[in-house]
Amino acid sequence: MFKKKKIGNKKDNKNKIDVTKLIKIQKWFVQSKKSKSSFVKYFLIVSLIIISMFWIWILKQVSSIKFDLDSIIGFAWFDLKFEEVENVPTIKKSTDGKTNIVIIWRWWQENDAPELTDSILVASINYDKKSVSMFSVPRDLYVEFPTGWAWKINEAYFRGLRKYKDEFQWMVNLQEILTKITGEEIHYFVNLDFEWFRKIIDTLGGIDIDIPNEIIDTTYPGPNSTYQTFKISAGPQNLDGATALKYARSRHTTSDFDRSLRQQLIIKAIREKALSLELITSPSKIKSIYNIVNQHIVTDLDLSQMIQLALFVKDIPRENIVSSNLNDTCFYGSSVCEKWWFLYVPLRADFWGASVLLQEWGTKWNPSNYSKLIQYTNIIFNYPWVYSENLKVNVFNATWVWGLANELASSLKKYWFNIPEKNSVWNTSWEKYEKSKILYSVWTWWTKPETVSALELFIFWWSENIESLPKYSQDPEVKIEIIIWDDYKFLNF
Repeated sequence: MFKKKKIGNKKDNKNKIDVTKLIKIQKWFVQSKKSKSSFVKYFLIVSLIIISMFWIWILKQVSSIKFDLDSIIGFAWFDLKFEEVENVPTIKKSTDGKTNIVIIWRWWQENDAPELTDSILVASINYDKKSVSMFSVPRDLYVEFPTGWAWKINEAYFRGLRKYKDEFQWMVNLQEILTKITGEEIHYFVNLDFEWFRKIIDTLGGIDIDIPNEIIDTTYPGPNSTYQTFKISAGPQNLDGATALKYARSRHTTSDFDRSLRQQLIIKAIREKALSLELITSPSKIKSIYNIVNQHIVTDLDLSQMIQLALFVKDIPRENIVSSNLNDTCFYGSSVCEKWWFLYVPLRADFWGASVLLQEWGTKWNPSNYSKLIQYTNIIFNYPWVYSENLKVNVFNATWVWGLANELASSLKKYWFNIPEKNSVWNTSWEKYEKSKILYSVWTWWTKPETVSALELFIFWWSENIESLPKYSQDPEVKIEIIIWDDYKFLNF
C-alpha cells in the first residue's frame, strides 16, 4: 500500500564520520594530558571539534531523508520539526492554507455489514492558525449520490463500491458529496476499520480520558448476535483498546450525535498519549503502528505525507483542536435549542419507514440545500479561534419590532457563539443608530478577535472597537454587543 523509498546510496560515504581522524585526535588528547597546565584548554578544543563534526554529520543526514519506514526508525531521535522535512511529496492545500481529510470508520470483515460506513469525520488542518477542526457527519443524513440515487450517507461507500469495484474511485465520489455539504475541497481520505482503534490504543498502553457522562448500555452488541451490558462511569478513566472501542461504539442509551463526539474525544486522547510517550523516539512502537496502518487503513496519503502531517499536528496547542458535529435538538418542541442544531427528522412514511435526517430547509425531493451547513462549517474550519476565545456575546434590539434580538441570539447559538442563557438579550431603550453594528472591547487597537470577524458574516455592516464596554449589558464580562437597527431585513440570520 505504501511505496517505500530508499535513503541515499549505500556506496556514498560522503556523510560518514572519518573514524581514523577521530582516533588521531584521541591520541593527541591523551598525550596532551601529560601537560597538566594545558589540560583544560586541550579538552575544550577537542570537545568543540568532536561536537562540530557530529552536528555537521547530523545535518547532512537529515537533509537527505526520504522518510520511508527505515528513515523514521533511524532518525526518529533527532526530534525533527515540520519545517525541516525536505525532498518529500508536497501535501495538497486549499488556496486559504488548509488540508482537509475525510476519515471514515467501517467494521472489519467478520461483521455482517462490513461495507457500511459507521462514522464519517472531516478533519481540517489549518497551517496558518495552527489548528485542527473536526466535524462529524451523521450516518443517517439523507444525501444525493453521484450515482443518481439518494439515501443515507453511510451507504455511499457500499453502493459506490458495488458500482465501480474500485475503492479509490468511490472514495473520490464520497469526497465530492462532502464538498457539497461543507463547501470545502477534500484533499485526502483515510478509510479504516474499528479494529484499528483497539490495536493502536493497546500499542500505546491505553489512553486517558475524562468521561463527561456515565454510560450504561444494556444492549451493546455481543458475540453471536447477543447483547451485553457496557458501563463506564463519569470522570478520569484509563481505557484499554477494547473498552475504548465500546466507548466509541455505544449509542443505544445516548445518540449518534453523542457517539461522534466521543470518537473525536478518543482521537484527541490518542494524540495526547502519543506525545506523552515521545512516540517519535520509540522505533519499536513506530514499527508496531506501521504494521497496524498497513493492515487496517486504506488511504491516498503516502507514508511520507502522513509523517509530515503528524509532525505538524503534534505541535498544535490542545485548545486549538476543535470538535463539532450536528444535532436535531431544536425540532422536538424544545424551548432551548442546543448548539449545532441544523437537522430534523422527517416523517418515516416519506422514506419507506426508515429514520433519516435532513438538514435545515432540506426535503426528500431537494436534500441538497446545504447553505446553512456551509455557513456553519465555514466558521468551524476558517474561524477556529472563535471557540478558544469563547467571548460572551449579548444581543440588543434598537428597533420597535418585537423579538428580533431573541431571533438573532437563537440563530447565533447554533453556530456555537457564546450567548449566555440569562440576561443576554434586551433592548437599547430605543437609542437610534445609523445601521446595525457590532461593539467590542479588546486589549489592543490593532487586533480584532476572530469572534468579531466571524460575527461580521451575519452582521454585514461594521464593527467598532470601543473602550467602555459593556454599554448595555448587565454582565461586566461581556466583550461583544450586537445592536440591531432598522436594516435587520438585510442581516444574514
